[in-house]
Amino acid sequence: MRRFDGRAVLVTGAASGIGRAVALRIAAEGGRLILADRNSDGVAETATSIEQLGGSAACLRYDALSDDETAAMVDAAISVYGGLDAVLNIAGVYHRSHFEALAPADWRRILTINLDSAFLIAQRALPALAGSGGNIVNTASIAGLDGLAYAAPYAAAKAGIVGLTKSLAAEFAHRGVRCNVVCPGRVITAIATSVQPVADARPDLLSRPPRLLGMEQGARPEDLAGAYAFLASDDARFVSGAELVVDGAVQVG
Repeated sequence: MRRFDGRAVLVTGAASGIGRAVALRIAAEGGRLILADRNSDGVAETATSIEQLGGSAACLRYDALSDDETAAMVDAAISVYGGLDAVLNIAGVYHRSHFEALAPADWRRILTINLDSAFLIAQRALPALAGSGGNIVNTASIAGLDGLAYAAPYAAAKAGIVGLTKSLAAEFAHRGVRCNVVCPGRVITAIATSVQPVADARPDLLSRPPRLLGMEQGARPEDLAGAYAFLASDDARFVSGAELVVDGAVQVG
């Protein structure tokens, strides 16, 4: 039996990047996917790829800036398969700015998308997850552990995600709900403004095989998919409140 056979799994940020890679990995292991993102076309492409693997996927559109849309998305996700077994919360945005030039509106936008939406999704999904013995896997960043120059709102939001995850793990352990967080380092994606200058300047990096080169190369989304799949699966049934750093040895190097 595959690890996610028959399990309903919500993946946010599923239109591209890490979210798409994780959704494909979960589908390959038998999961029934609910794909959520603001980008309807991207989500549809992910769903098509899943169906080509012989899997099933429902698509939901929502804007993480809207509390109402976020709550409605979770309710709709629960209704697709009549419950939820896992929530993989991957949607997020990056913003780079000198702190002194940072507009309050940009600060609030980054915190809303990266942190507030994770709170709302967890709060709305927890009753269903408690009923199934399910789990949440959130997405932070090594920026949330160490800070990051010129990215104060992003780092603050990701630090908040770590705290939120550990708090939920402690509060809901007695109800059988596990909560963990993945902390990626640099990830090369088509839309990641934080790494695209590297990819543009060094296109040879994209053709190299994966290896522990840390910040120079960065990870591909597929390099992180296994971490999410592990934490969401029964292989991690006694893992809760953990922060799993996947950064190619950046922190220790």
